[in-house]
Amino acid sequence: MVAPPPSDTTGRLPGDDREPTTLMPAWQPPPSAAPPVAETMAMPARTQPPAPGVAAGPQAELAIESGPDAGHTHRAGDQALRLGRSPDNDVIVRDPATSGHHARLERRGDEFWVVDLGSTNGTFVNGESIQEKQLNDGDRLTIGQNSVHFAVLGA
Repeated sequence: MVAPPPSDTTGRLPGDDREPTTLMPAWQPPPSAAPPVAETMAMPARTQPPAPGVAAGPQAELAIESGPDAGHTHRAGDQALRLGRSPDNDVIVRDPATSGHHARLERRGDEFWVVDLGSTNGTFVNGESIQEKQLNDGDRLTIGQNSVHFAVLGA
């Protein structure tokens, strides 16, 4: 067995010129200068946000009338709807002629617009190829092989 090296009465080894470690007290938060808070406080009344699914402005409906997804309807309101084949879209279209991210329906103020997202086969409104177009109640969109009727609800 090896004996430990000799040390002086401070517990330091010969030739160790470092200062001994001092203990620091644990951190304490500074004393609070604020007056004590009452156990019960009156809170201001909270206004109720709109219920989920209730839009603050006009709403619209997309009704797929013909094509692989005929019979499906989708509501549009405050949130933009992205349409396409990819599963991360808001409206998933099961149609090989539809791009993964084909088009987006969005509300700008009280108007609805459709924006083509660079789709391969294009987006059409009333038979006209568009990049971006304001929609009117009764317009027909063509997305891939699907014919979609656009309606403003309450119009």
